[in-house]
Amino acid sequence: MKDRKTLISKTLRAKIFNMVSVGVIDEPINRFYDFLSIAALVLNLFSAFAITYKYMEEHYKALLLGIEAVTTFFFAVDYVLRLLSANELYPKDKESVAVRKYILSFTGIVDLVSFLPYYFSVFFPVFFPAGTAVFRLFRVARILRLFRINSYYDQLNVITEVISRKKQQLMASVFIILILMMAASLCMYSVEHEA
Repeated sequence: MKDRKTLISKTLRAKIFNMVSVGVIDEPINRFYDFLSIAALVLNLFSAFAITYKYMEEHYKALLLGIEAVTTFFFAVDYVLRLLSANELYPKDKESVAVRKYILSFTGIVDLVSFLPYYFSVFFPVFFPAGTAVFRLFRVARILRLFRINSYYDQLNVITEVISRKKQQLMASVFIILILMMAASLCMYSVEHEA
């Protein structure tokens, strides 16, 4: 009886893992979940950007906040499903080790940060006011979830490969650009600070 429960648990865990894994479209529910994930991410980012416009905030604030609440809840459910299926991601590890590895991985941290600050401000408004700049900055972390979509498109995979191969040259370019920006801002300050 115990072996049967373990087998059912492993089968269910494998199905959940296939469902939450991007690009696994062998069953309709997996395709639907991928579509739902992309839709939730796009809607969440749209509402986060749209509410920054005064007109949108004045006329559609309730709708945009509702979209944010629903999509953030979806991100939280997605995170729990990924925790439940972490053993499929790291099959050689014990379940607790697999869960810990997922939580501490880059994608695990991005997934956690994509919903946790929202709930801090909802459940602890006295300590974590919803309007604080810190929580608004954490919304930016949701953009990092877009990197999951790149497994759908070969073109994006090519870009990822080029970036990883040329990362030293790119870092040197970014360093030079930062120096030029600092020099330009110092020049502008010197010229215009009196005004």
